[in-house]
Amino acid sequence: MRIPSELPPADAAARLNEEQRQTLLMIASGASMSSCLDALTAAIGRLAPEAHACALVTDGTRSGPTGRRSHQAYASCVSPALAAALQDQLGDEALQGAVTAVIQHGRPSTCPDIAAAAAWPAPWRSLCLDHQVLAGHAHPALNAAGRTVGALFLGFSVARAPSDWERQVAQFGALAISTVIERDRTAVHLLDEVNALARLQALSAELVGPGELEPLLQKILAAAADISGTDKGNIQIYDPTTRHLRIAVHQGLGTRLVAHFLEDGWDASCGEAAKQVQRLVVQDVEQLEALHGTLGLEIVREDGIRSIQCTPLISRDGRLLGMLNNHYRQPGGPTPEALRYIDLLARQAAELIERSQTEAQLAQERQHKDEFLAMLAHELRNPLAPLHHMLEVQKRSEGDWALTRKARDVMERQVLQLVRLVDDLLDVNRINRGKLALRMQQLSLHTVVQQAIEVCRPALEQRGHRLHVSLPQAPLTVRGDPARLTQVFGNLLTNAVKYTPTGGDLELRVDASPDGVAVRVRDNGSGIPADQLDKIFDMFTQVDRTLERAQGGLGIGLMLVKRLVEMHGGTVRVHSEGLGRGSEFIVNLPLADAHEGAPLALDASTAVASRRILVVDDNQDAAQSLASLLTLEGHEARMAYDGAQALEIGHRMRPDVVLMDIGMPGMSGHEVCRRIRRLDWGRHVTLIALTGWGQDEDRRQSEQAGFDAHLVKPVNLAALQALLAGPA
Repeated sequence: MRIPSELPPADAAARLNEEQRQTLLMIASGASMSSCLDALTAAIGRLAPEAHACALVTDGTRSGPTGRRSHQAYASCVSPALAAALQDQLGDEALQGAVTAVIQHGRPSTCPDIAAAAAWPAPWRSLCLDHQVLAGHAHPALNAAGRTVGALFLGFSVARAPSDWERQVAQFGALAISTVIERDRTAVHLLDEVNALARLQALSAELVGPGELEPLLQKILAAAADISGTDKGNIQIYDPTTRHLRIAVHQGLGTRLVAHFLEDGWDASCGEAAKQVQRLVVQDVEQLEALHGTLGLEIVREDGIRSIQCTPLISRDGRLLGMLNNHYRQPGGPTPEALRYIDLLARQAAELIERSQTEAQLAQERQHKDEFLAMLAHELRNPLAPLHHMLEVQKRSEGDWALTRKARDVMERQVLQLVRLVDDLLDVNRINRGKLALRMQQLSLHTVVQQAIEVCRPALEQRGHRLHVSLPQAPLTVRGDPARLTQVFGNLLTNAVKYTPTGGDLELRVDASPDGVAVRVRDNGSGIPADQLDKIFDMFTQVDRTLERAQGGLGIGLMLVKRLVEMHGGTVRVHSEGLGRGSEFIVNLPLADAHEGAPLALDASTAVASRRILVVDDNQDAAQSLASLLTLEGHEARMAYDGAQALEIGHRMRPDVVLMDIGMPGMSGHEVCRRIRRLDWGRHVTLIALTGWGQDEDRRQSEQAGFDAHLVKPVNLAALQALLAGPA
């Protein structure tokens, strides 16, 4: 080993160790990078006085339109003129000389004769030769990951190769350079981490409270841009109905770019990321084949964008909510560290969007609820008003039988309307809870249709409508619940009656096909706008709720039609040419199996023998009115107003039938029923629950208590007569 200081090897090693120790102590003390590297080059000058040392620091990334790297040079042992020239020249063509292999490939490089180095650019060669640097040797400074972060360059005043000692000194210098660079970059990284975490914490606290969606998304976007080293980006929100991505907020993007990608974005990288529901980093948009030759690429170039990151925003149940996108002026995209924070910000954005959508949905449901309650109050007052008026008419029309009969007819219609409203509400509740059971049997569709027509006939006649009925000659048999199918076609006819002006034409047509039957209900009424066709079967939907056009109803009839038809294995759809052009509803049902037997009759008239009947109800008006009705039907009826009275009167009367309310104070109807069943006279009596509770669970509890049947108020007289016609 040739040691320029001509010291013994042991002394040279000691000198090197001492310089290393002093350099590391200075780095550990926290001295600035420039101070440490200037001191390092001075130490190398002492160890190798025949060499001129220069410490080179590179940021390891490319920047600018030419893709050049940025560098800094530190040299304390050369002339001020050479130091200034090195600082100006490094980072440009200079690096295409001896340092190229060091920076690009991470290995040492030597040029023993710069004057003869044809590969070196002329400016760099002239610079070296003008300052008597005739040869050079460079050693890379590598970080822990093996990436080049700088280099130690030794220049010689004579054309020669470096000695082994000089190579060793250069290696020491490169290690010191990597140490100080990693120290500073680690400190910067830790500071960035602290700042990013503080920003995330502050943002999280802000997102917890109330606030408008877009301003909060704008803050998330700004944080993602800052943390990932850009000022460009956008957040898109996904519309599952249109299947489009819409830019909700953006920053740093040109007007033309925002306008081009505003509503869709599926042709861009974010669209691909959304389809795959995973992050996509486009390191160079010039390499994105999907954009080649498109206006989109032209606009992206115009905006100075070279790389993009696209992170999907996912709901907690895995649905796509939108995209968080950042755009960068240089190729490569964000660092892995930045992507970690982008993931956290994407989670915040997703939760914010999901919360906003949930709040919007709840607000809409509250609005629907308020509208429904207002409509329910309106619909209940409609029949109550004529009931109240006709009661007054009856009071004042004694002896005028024609007027009394008219009042009775009006009151009967309005009571039936009230019953229908309540029944519809109960049916909706049963269907939504999956508790509605169908009583399936073989049916003649002709009979069901005729019954539906009879149900609607009073309304048809009142409005002066003409109903045209077309039925096939051959009877059609379906399998279904007669009451529910009658309800389906009755609701459709009622709907047609309501939305057709007086004197309109309605048509009910039944057509058979090889695999089923189609029932069409058509009118020439107000029609349905195109944007309402998909919503017409939704809960609480009415085409026009304005006061001038309100036609009554709760907006649940068509929903019941759809659900009941589907429960029968069928479908229902609607067609309309628009407002004022009428509408047509088509119900498709499967035909019954021909081998299942003949359809059952729906009606049967049965003579009812006189019965001794005890009516038990704490509502005295309800008990007295039902007892009066039963007396008019030829029965012996008595009343009790609580459980104890029912047991007492029942013991004396020995009734054939007991009609009992359930929700009575003191002793419930269930308890009274159980006590009666334990008495001699009550073992064989017919016990019928008569109550306002009509759910399946209510019927089950009545059966467990010992009731023979369960009727819902107001009592259906035909159903009651059928029960009374049973064996005494």
